[in-house]
Amino acid sequence: MSEKAIDFLQSFYWESLPLRGARCRVDHIFQRVIQELSGPVELRQLLGEILVGLALISSTQKHFERLILQAQSQGSLRLLVAEMMSGGGMRAYVRWQGEEESLDLAALPEALLALTVDMGLDRDRYQGVIQLRDTLTESLAAYFLESVQAPAYFRLVVDVQQGIAGGYFLQRLPGILSEEEWQTATGFLDIGSDHSLLLARPEQFLPEIFPSVGVRLREPAPLQFQCSCSLERVERMLVALGESEVEETLAAEGVIQVTCEYCQKIYRLDAAAVATLFAPGKSLH
Repeated sequence: MSEKAIDFLQSFYWESLPLRGARCRVDHIFQRVIQELSGPVELRQLLGEILVGLALISSTQKHFERLILQAQSQGSLRLLVAEMMSGGGMRAYVRWQGEEESLDLAALPEALLALTVDMGLDRDRYQGVIQLRDTLTESLAAYFLESVQAPAYFRLVVDVQQGIAGGYFLQRLPGILSEEEWQTATGFLDIGSDHSLLLARPEQFLPEIFPSVGVRLREPAPLQFQCSCSLERVERMLVALGESEVEETLAAEGVIQVTCEYCQKIYRLDAAAVATLFAPGKSLH
């Protein structure tokens, strides 16, 4: 598989140490997500970081139908969210209501970071929530300490101008791992520029961290942009709103128009489509 051609996630672990990690590139997904985005440049940076963060976190989950990583606040950054489906499809969007030209995460009121694990098949979702820190990198590390009770290291690399997004992740697992060994591993990934880290071959430099311990790299798994929006989902949403509210909007606007916040696809329903939607006996599967 050519890493230049597609986005990917690759996990790795050390044979006799309670230590695992992952690396990823989500350049194409990132470029697709930000292509029509307006607002402060920090929003593009954050979208890249949350995509990278979620891809790396997914390496810790054996089975899931959907993972959702989101930051929200009562400030100008209302919602920052990324989703991953079980097949490696990813999407993300940001809801911004500010007029500022810059964004300070530390100043956002009531700011939270949440990870939701949806196992599907009508099983209960799991969600962990913490307070948002000054940066997304700090927030992700804090999430693992507070909600997972396992120290984790993240290095998120995003270059908005070049459309690059990727990074590395390490997680300290239960077992005997000294603080010195943990610092050695994380310090090794701190070395060098962002671009040099992404371009370095992991099979060449990861064994150098602990030369006497074997490290195993799994095959890279492809990632891609994927949006789950559909006309059926839009129809379900309209039915949930109720016929009277939909009819009022139709009378005022002449057409019902719904734009997907993730992929910007526009769904339009005219009077005939709305009448069919609420016709007696209409069933949405």
